[in-house]
Amino acid sequence: MNSFANLIMKTYDNPQRMVYLCKARKASRTCSDSVIEKTFDKLKSDPKISYVVLISGICDFFLSSRDPSLDLTNYNLEIIESSILYSPIYTIPLGWEKSFLNGTRNVLNYNFEEGKLIRESHGILEWNDLHMRIFQLMRKNARRPFTEVGRATGVSSTTIKKHFYENVLPCCEVAHYFFPKGYNYYRQSLFKIETRFEASLVEAFKLLSCTTYVYPFEDSLAVNLFHDNINILMTFMKKMEEKGIIERYAMFTPLWSEYY
Repeated sequence: MNSFANLIMKTYDNPQRMVYLCKARKASRTCSDSVIEKTFDKLKSDPKISYVVLISGICDFFLSSRDPSLDLTNYNLEIIESSILYSPIYTIPLGWEKSFLNGTRNVLNYNFEEGKLIRESHGILEWNDLHMRIFQLMRKNARRPFTEVGRATGVSSTTIKKHFYENVLPCCEVAHYFFPKGYNYYRQSLFKIETRFEASLVEAFKLLSCTTYVYPFEDSLAVNLFHDNINILMTFMKKMEEKGIIERYAMFTPLWSEYY
């Protein structure tokens, strides 16, 4: 059983978080798959990129950045789609004791209502260098001891604690994840979804057996569904489309991810 928490910065106009779906240009595709993997390694080491996933499908990479100077042509990548990425949502599963099959059945029986997710920005982020450093050191573990952060920054733990609670935490959301059978037990499938039922869909995903990641784009959602049976998953998505809950979707398979 895995339960852990990350810090996710809220949506701000400056720095603005962008998301990109990209694929390697044809010149790269004439080479072996190792070229794609090497590009992924380079993207992972780029400090301008905060999150990158190697995926299979019509695109090769799903990545996000807050740096407007990011130039993906340096990696010989073609941007298929770009969007503002609003604050991600990580569901707390209410159906964690149920099987994935029963969870999908409960979602299909959910009383859906039309309505979009609220997309809002909190203006300009007013952090200094210390605030950003605290965030960088605690983003993967919101429970990291202040003494460790203090040693890494050369500042007392008392000062770190004060700035964390007064300046950093109010500008972030704490993302809790829950995987009752352990994170590595589940397979992942990433979907780009267009729906009129965004808010209801997020609520319905809480009926599944583990956490679902929802990334709101400007006009659609990227949803990372964790499952233990691809046939059940694809039948579920087909029925959601047949019921008119999902208007259209594209599927990608995450192969490897890196979060900074």
